[in-house]
Amino acid sequence: MLNQQQLAAVEYTASPLLVLAGAGCGKTRVITEKMAFLVNHRLCASEHIYAITFTNKAAKEMKQRAISLVAGGDQIKVSTFHALGLRILREEVQKTNYHPGFSILDGTETHKILKELLPSGIKKEIVSQLQWQISSWKNAGLLPQDVVSKVPMATQLYDQYLNYMKHINALDFDDLILQSLHLLTTQKETRQHWQQQISYLMVDEYQDTNACQYQLLKSLIGKDQHLTCVGDDDQSIYGWRGAQSENLQLLQQDFPTLKVQKLEQNYRSSSTILKAANAVVLNNPHPFTKQIWSELGQGEAIKIRAYQTPEEEAVSIINEIMFKHRVDQISYNNFAILYRSNHQAKLFEQQLRVNNIPYQISGGRSFFDYTEIKDMLAYLRLLVNPKDNAAFLRIINTPRRGIGLQTVKHITHIAGQKRINFLQAAQDHQVINGLTDTVQNKLLLFTAMIKKHQQMKGSPYEIASSIFKAIDLVSWVETNANNKAAKINKVKLVKDCLKWIESLSRQKAKDLDELLSFLSIQTGLESEEESKSGIQIMTLHAAKGLEFSRVYLVGVEEGILPHRNSLSDDAENNTSSGVEEERRLMYVGMTRAMNSLSISFAKKRKNRFDDSSNTLASGPSRFIDEIPLNLSSGHPAEQKTEAQIKQQNKDNFAAMIAMLKNK
Repeated sequence: MLNQQQLAAVEYTASPLLVLAGAGCGKTRVITEKMAFLVNHRLCASEHIYAITFTNKAAKEMKQRAISLVAGGDQIKVSTFHALGLRILREEVQKTNYHPGFSILDGTETHKILKELLPSGIKKEIVSQLQWQISSWKNAGLLPQDVVSKVPMATQLYDQYLNYMKHINALDFDDLILQSLHLLTTQKETRQHWQQQISYLMVDEYQDTNACQYQLLKSLIGKDQHLTCVGDDDQSIYGWRGAQSENLQLLQQDFPTLKVQKLEQNYRSSSTILKAANAVVLNNPHPFTKQIWSELGQGEAIKIRAYQTPEEEAVSIINEIMFKHRVDQISYNNFAILYRSNHQAKLFEQQLRVNNIPYQISGGRSFFDYTEIKDMLAYLRLLVNPKDNAAFLRIINTPRRGIGLQTVKHITHIAGQKRINFLQAAQDHQVINGLTDTVQNKLLLFTAMIKKHQQMKGSPYEIASSIFKAIDLVSWVETNANNKAAKINKVKLVKDCLKWIESLSRQKAKDLDELLSFLSIQTGLESEEESKSGIQIMTLHAAKGLEFSRVYLVGVEEGILPHRNSLSDDAENNTSSGVEEERRLMYVGMTRAMNSLSISFAKKRKNRFDDSSNTLASGPSRFIDEIPLNLSSGHPAEQKTEAQIKQQNKDNFAAMIAMLKNK
């Protein structure tokens, strides 16, 4: 049953609506219930409702909820921003500078392209900085002619990069949104078509939108302004990738009739945890005020603990979790260890492994990061887009077919001279005549195989199976494995990918173009039965949107949380925005806890960038100082009584005895 604030948000349709939802206040439920309300009251047909969120996983969960709530819920369009941009570009490709079957390149591939466009000898770090700068301009909605920069090389490179990508008929992930925006803002009829197509638009996690995404939203809203945005300014933690929490305020400026509806009742955490989190985040400026509260009871005081070293912190926390598991019979699934940066996980993983405790760590290697999967998709990309030079270079000698580097240089040189793509050049008589008979035959066999499968009729799975059989991919990955275990894993990767292609061929993709469009925006192959057993350990960014019964927030020290980079950036720019975002990250971590929250820090920590054994004085984060004394125990500002010290020693001794009994 919806509470009064949630119901008001669901039923309001008179003007644009901003739902300001505190952590754990049921914002996703409001979106899905609003979908049902619009359809059931015949205010909007399900096929004209569009919802946007930030991850494929969130989109999938929202879609499933919509189907369970609404007749015709499967017609509601739920996607990420990138998927929506891809949809627009695919349907309107004839109105762009691109052609059907365009490729979507990942960061590794675009890095290589930028390196090729730059003078030789440029360091990898400089290329990465320029890549980041171009991405930032795109996230701001800027084309090369819009950019004002103190570094002319960067603006020239941006222009060259866009032209090169058009030449090879390819887009990067930022382009999916930028080029969609450019299309809608420059072509009135196309914009009007999409505004008619999208009768009601809903946006989840609105505080995470960047400037380009916000402009895209504005261009999709028709004269009726049917828009609902759901977000929380206190959970805006992605400024480093272009997100602008000030987009919440821009809504009020750009939509004068905007209504703001707050959701303040939390259904996750105890009152103590919420009061402490509120006290911390209130130190930030707020365009909107809200006070989240809970009816779940006062709960435990927040435990704040100081350790001499990070090693002591890891040992103590894992011992405590073992004690609670064995003595209090609390399942390991109820515990989460959250930290600011990935490097902090190492010590905890070591202790978990030593004690044979099950755990799950987020941010594991993506399915699409494996070499074998990238090779398979590169073959399919070249079939769909013959101009995809990056795909051509990846597969020309994979598996090894005796086409060496000199041959590839010959192909790329002729391609540059004649302004044609690499696949065309590989079939050009000038290239062929410049090769030995043996290499000629190998190259002709390769291009003939590609041409044959480009012309092949059948489902994406049939075409994929045929070309991977033609190159004997399974034998190649077996030969390329270092040991028996690697051989098994590599073959499994290939077979899993083929199974997934087969499934997508039946459900989502009628041709290879659609298949690759779908695959390109996936962040990984998510198992339907993904295991969640054991202690969850992850970064604070990865924990956003999740909840756990018992949370350990570790390494809460100056220089870690807030991160040293945010401190130096603020000092350099004379701002406080970096620390404010770090404070919001602290708030996100605290509000993941349902029943129990422990916060810890080390007094001394080794500099991970220093090979010596020297340790540096550390100490509690300023955010710990912002937690009220009456809501915590062990606060650095309070002096422990003799009785408290005795009780802590007693608890530590009991934990040790319990562990010895279970050895």
